[in-house]
Amino acid sequence: MTNNYVLLNGKLSRDIEVSKNDKGNSFVKFCLICTRDGINSYSDYINCIAFGEIANAICRKGERDTAYHIEGNIRTNSYEKNGKKNYSTNVVVESFRLLDA
Repeated sequence: MTNNYVLLNGKLSRDIEVSKNDKGNSFVKFCLICTRDGINSYSDYINCIAFGEIANAICRKGERDTAYHIEGNIRTNSYEKNGKKNYSTNVVVESFRLLDA
């Protein structure tokens, strides 16, 4: 196991967003709502991204409120937009499975 390894259980906060990169390869972006355990439950909204066959499989099976078990790694990125430097953090999905609702 690597040091950068993430396991998440949660539900989609919205429908999956399908995009293509400059080379024409598709990828999907989605946000997973993960509820923390404890007396006062809080939810975290985790941005996820998947590529290739995993992206295609997620796209076929997902719509808002679909529950997933996600395994992957955290990636940070920076980009410039309108002259301003922006940063993003995403979980890159390596595998997934649907959970019973």
